[in-house]
Amino acid sequence: MTGPGADSVLVVGAGVFGLATALSLAEAGLKVRVVADAEPGRTASGVAAGMLAPAFETLLDPPIHDALDLFLAARDLWPELAARLGLTLDRSGTAATGGADWTDRLEAGFRARGLRIGRAGRSEMEAWLPGLNPRYAGGLLTPEDWRIEPRVALAAMAARLAELGGTLERRRLAPEDLRGESGPIVLATGADPALEAAASELQGLAPIKGQILWRGDLAPPARVIRTEGAYLLGSEGGVLAGATMEPGRRDLTADAGAQAGLRAAVGALLPDAPPEAWSARAGVRAASADGLPLAGFASQPGVFLAVGARRNGWLLAPLVARIVTAAVTGEDAGAWAVRLDPARFG
Repeated sequence: MTGPGADSVLVVGAGVFGLATALSLAEAGLKVRVVADAEPGRTASGVAAGMLAPAFETLLDPPIHDALDLFLAARDLWPELAARLGLTLDRSGTAATGGADWTDRLEAGFRARGLRIGRAGRSEMEAWLPGLNPRYAGGLLTPEDWRIEPRVALAAMAARLAELGGTLERRRLAPEDLRGESGPIVLATGADPALEAAASELQGLAPIKGQILWRGDLAPPARVIRTEGAYLLGSEGGVLAGATMEPGRRDLTADAGAQAGLRAAVGALLPDAPPEAWSARAGVRAASADGLPLAGFASQPGVFLAVGARRNGWLLAPLVARIVTAAVTGEDAGAWAVRLDPARFG
């Protein structure tokens, strides 16, 4: 059953899309069950940097070059959500440094899009990132991109959901398990072939493996630092560096070969940091054909989708949650719902 009469919802998946949507549904007065085969911190959302980065992501990732307006709208939903959850948003901005040609192109791209960007001198960059390569004379700084700590945020969402009477169960569901559900079902599982029978739109998603590096023996940078081929930030008391993008891969094994480009970029940024001290983490995300999520009605009656974020699940989660909640409850989903409609691929 869907629409205003629906009072019980099953959400499959406990990543940021699943928990943000479950929380939104519970706040709308529905009884929510979340079932997932992994704990929230061990999902792809837990193996992430927590970037809320509309500016750099749309500028540097070709599939989503034209999504800046949508990404800015999603980012602007975060302060309210963070306040409700008691979370701290890092709004100190993002700095970028590297070769002069690369930073010049970045600055031109920002200015062409009407985004705020300024120059940072060598002394500023070195204060933000001790050990910075002396070949880099300076860099850029923008206040447009923010960040949140992923595992802290997931735990806060799960705790708030429990306060509202929602439940979270660790169990893997098969399509036949879903057929007995009488209420709405929200699939927030990523690229999961086992559930394609429950929503044919999942067949259009492709897996993308991402690996990030972490170490605890370096002082965290004062803000997110971008360079060509990598980013660096403080996380969990250490330094996190990311990230690879490996289309078509579903495995979670650390792959030194696939990390080579990332490690080279980090080594160029911090030439005196021993490379062997980095440990690797891996997660598998899902991507649609245009790099944007599927949020809203699936073609199967009673099924809704919150999937396919590519690499911007954290940024887009509040917007996806709002759209899916509106679809389930029969409310107006807002102006962005058409942009993320699962039916847009026909």
